[in-house]
Amino acid sequence: MSKERRQALRTPSSVPLEIYDPKGRMVVGEGRFLNLSTIGGLMESPKPLKPKTSIRLHMVSAGKSALELLARVVWARKNNSGFTYGIRFSQREPSHSN
Repeated sequence: MSKERRQALRTPSSVPLEIYDPKGRMVVGEGRFLNLSTIGGLMESPKPLKPKTSIRLHMVSAGKSALELLARVVWARKNNSGFTYGIRFSQREPSHSN
């Protein structure tokens, strides 16, 4: 049995995202989380992002205000439908935008 390396429990997710650079300019446009924890998650998107890139994520759930998180790309992998990323959140207290 292999030892779990993650620091926090991950929960499956399909939350859609809008991806921006740290200053709020659109970088990729959209993506989605595949799983989430309190400190990061697994994200997929059709466009490449480099490891160590800082990003701003806007998570929008139906009927709710957007949740904005600052994050950093930890790793990136290309797959058939685009790219998957390991993401680590940069701030613990998310901000809400309308």
